[in-house]
Amino acid sequence: MSGHSRDIAQLLDRQQITDFIHRYCRAADRLDVDLIKTTFWEYGAFDGGPSEGPVLDIIAAFFENVVRHMWPTSHHAVSNILIELDGNQAFVETYLTALHLSHPQHDSRAALLGEENALDAGFKGDDVAEFIFGGRYIDLFQRRGGEWRIFRRKIVPDWNRVGLYSGITTGGQYDLLRHRSSRDRHDPAYSR
Repeated sequence: MSGHSRDIAQLLDRQQITDFIHRYCRAADRLDVDLIKTTFWEYGAFDGGPSEGPVLDIIAAFFENVVRHMWPTSHHAVSNILIELDGNQAFVETYLTALHLSHPQHDSRAALLGEENALDAGFKGDDVAEFIFGGRYIDLFQRRGGEWRIFRRKIVPDWNRVGLYSGITTGGQYDLLRHRSSRDRHDPAYSR
């Protein structure tokens, strides 16, 4: 392979890896089990949490039994994607900022923040906790049959912010916009 062809192949590899990182974020925010299964290889897993076992085996139960209980909405945004290609493996570090909102009940806030943290924050009654998480994905991607997917993912926390959510969902600009997000395939991103 000539130097020019190799450079183009590496650019395509980098773009495919970046697309898979973005696909993972959509799957996490929409709780789309089928989509997240396209981002991990069989036996691909998180290394050090938030769940144990192959993602393909555990993700449906994790989304339904854990994530839905912790937060009704999330928004994952990624940047600074550093990709080190090494044959059919790639070592990838991605900066992540994720916003999570709790349900308006103590048990949801406690699941999201931890019991003691939820109590110490002084939330009351139907307060909604806003949890902003800054961290990184440290991934081992593997290429098989020309396709890149995650084999191991570490989620590394760097910082966070906890506060009382004070956002709006009606009035002003919201009344001018007719589409609403959904944590499933009814979200506008899935309509073509």
